[in-house]
Amino acid sequence: MNSHEQDKTFFESSLQQLEAYLLSKELYWPGSVRTTDFTQVTLGAMLLVRERLKGWRRPGLTELTMQMDAVRLKWRAAWDEKARREVRARGELWKNYLEEARRHPGDMARQYPYEVRLRAILTLLLDDIRETPADWLVSLDAELRRVLKGDAFVWDPSLAWNFPQESFWFLYGTLTQEK
Repeated sequence: MNSHEQDKTFFESSLQQLEAYLLSKELYWPGSVRTTDFTQVTLGAMLLVRERLKGWRRPGLTELTMQMDAVRLKWRAAWDEKARREVRARGELWKNYLEEARRHPGDMARQYPYEVRLRAILTLLLDDIRETPADWLVSLDAELRRVLKGDAFVWDPSLAWNFPQESFWFLYGTLTQEK
């Protein structure tokens, strides 16, 4: 996971490119800043990084969020269309990870704290565009609930307060390592 400095640099850089990104046909926009877990600009990456920045309680986020909100309001239709495309793309990646986890539970369990960011992004995108999870995601969640064990937050503990267990239950636990 990124540090709060990496996240802030990524977020600031992405904001500078946000309008051009929204008006493009690209879903994954080449970012000028690469971090541990993001090399390209997407709405989901920006939403997740913003939430982590909130969790770290760093100054200056209010102004950055206002900038993002202004672009979102100006280009709302483009934003929503891009967000829906990203839900489909991230959903496919998440489904593929869970299928691999079923086949190779030990290897995939170790990658869970990194890969679960896909599910967090899906929640943030769906909340942003005010859509409920589709049947395919409900089905994947039911499968995940069966194999998730424990209740420890999988990311930096200082972020847990901003990712409540009620909404981000998948961040609280680890995958079973046996078939």
